[in-house]
Amino acid sequence: MMRHEWNALRVGDHVLVHDPRDAEARLVPGIVVDVDPLDGSHDLGIRIKSEREAAVVIRPKRLVVHQDPRDPGERCWRCDAIALTRRAG
Repeated sequence: MMRHEWNALRVGDHVLVHDPRDAEARLVPGIVVDVDPLDGSHDLGIRIKSEREAAVVIRPKRLVVHQDPRDPGERCWRCDAIALTRRAG
């Protein structure tokens, strides 16, 4: 996510996050629950819940977060790797 998009997020906004608890780093839905404005990139708390885990609040880096719905033109090496694995499997 670009810095200006990240810094524009507010409590209640919906996002997609590469789940740090998942070895494949699949995207899971998340909701912004905390915004701490900082110089540069803000620090955000995002509540995520996967199919296998209970909901938790994480403080991810902006490069593992996407707008919801995801912009198909946005490049992401994690999403590309997941798509490549699915095509190969």
